[in-house]
Amino acid sequence: MKRLLFLVAITAFLFSCKKESAERQRNQITNDPTIIQDQYGRQLILHGLNTAANAKADSLRNPWISESDVEREVNIFGFNVVRYLIFWDAIEPQKDFFDDAYLDRVEERVNWYSSRGMYVMLDMHQDMYSIIFGGDGAPAWACRTNGAAPIELPGGTPWWLKNIDPQVVNSWINFWAYTNHKDLQDHYILAWKKVIERFKNNPYVIGYDLMNEPWGGDLIKVFITGEFERYQLTAFYNRLIPALRAADPDKYMFFEPTPAPVTFGMPSNLRKISDTRSSSRTVYAPHCYPFDTHEGTGYTAASKSQLIDFERERKKESQLHGNVPVLIGEFGLTPHQAGFDEYLKDFHKMSDRNQWHWMYYSNDRGGWSPLNADGSETLIGPWLVRTYPKATAGKIKSFSFDTDTKIFEMTFVANAAIGEPTEIFMPNRHYPSGYDLEVNVTTNYTQNFNSAKQVLSFSTTENDKEISIKIAPK
Repeated sequence: MKRLLFLVAITAFLFSCKKESAERQRNQITNDPTIIQDQYGRQLILHGLNTAANAKADSLRNPWISESDVEREVNIFGFNVVRYLIFWDAIEPQKDFFDDAYLDRVEERVNWYSSRGMYVMLDMHQDMYSIIFGGDGAPAWACRTNGAAPIELPGGTPWWLKNIDPQVVNSWINFWAYTNHKDLQDHYILAWKKVIERFKNNPYVIGYDLMNEPWGGDLIKVFITGEFERYQLTAFYNRLIPALRAADPDKYMFFEPTPAPVTFGMPSNLRKISDTRSSSRTVYAPHCYPFDTHEGTGYTAASKSQLIDFERERKKESQLHGNVPVLIGEFGLTPHQAGFDEYLKDFHKMSDRNQWHWMYYSNDRGGWSPLNADGSETLIGPWLVRTYPKATAGKIKSFSFDTDTKIFEMTFVANAAIGEPTEIFMPNRHYPSGYDLEVNVTTNYTQNFNSAKQVLSFSTTENDKEISIKIAPK
């Protein structure tokens, strides 16, 4: 009997220790506001496309894609995220009427991505304020022009100069004038809440891009004094984020500076944007378009200088906002210009060394796209299909991929409390004869390569140890 009681006591003690150990491991998975994490606690690096520019003009605001296109993006190109364009005028076409049929169509397409383990960032898109002015975004009832007459721009004028149209200018000025036009921003918040109702329980909807390329309207406040970002845009985000947090306490909030001159490498004037969450989940999401490459005149000395400026200023701004992650929500260019490949090489080096996330603009076939009209890859395509750490069971110290040698290197601090493996996307096209894997510091690991998904899964029971991985083609 004593022996039986002893065995029971020992069993209970061991079970208690095991339970305590498991609890300690769970407690080691913490929210880290400096990185983007998945539902398992792994650090994500997000690479993907915008879907899709054509939706701006589509009568139903649907992108051109089919489910097979999503399959290709995740399994052939290895993308793990999409920036999916949605529109205020489709959500709330008439004041106080919210179109559930539109949200049904969005949900159907979001599920194409999420059912394949791909993350979705929902982007409330706008250009030139509204489709009423030839752009997209706000519904007609939210356009307050003060009776201004439109202006006609000469043929061949860049589309974005339409932002100087008095109708566009006045609509923006009124939108930001919260005291006098409070209902505009309040209804913008309501539109977002309708979206959140649909998607807050989908773990693969990673978050919300609060407004695409917010524009101030008043050129003096945008370019000269910086008042637009410093006061109006900052106030907007500090009004919007708490309101959305009440509806969704956990997803990431992606906030953008004004496009110009930030896209050209100039500093932003935004003041610190804070989360109401105890552990912040905000992400700084600027766009990157050096002027000459955007306009198709080549990767010039000016563009190279602007890319250097862009990196310097965005690093400063990430620190200002609390050392938050940086996601470049848009970048892109036509391949029919001198130095397009050099630009993409420099862009990727910049992104990798800073652990920045990116989404190429866009997946529409032709033009800047990685796809031709017939679905074949353009010259852009191969530059976007890269070896990279999709999800890391720990925290990355550094990673890089050399487009010439196809050598991938990564160093990370392992976290054994995370139950899912580190996953590295390794395109078969880069390793036609196989690969060599070199792991330093530990022999305590397992690895498995899924050739169909082109993903290397790497697991270790090491904890809090710095591990280096090198992958090279045979």
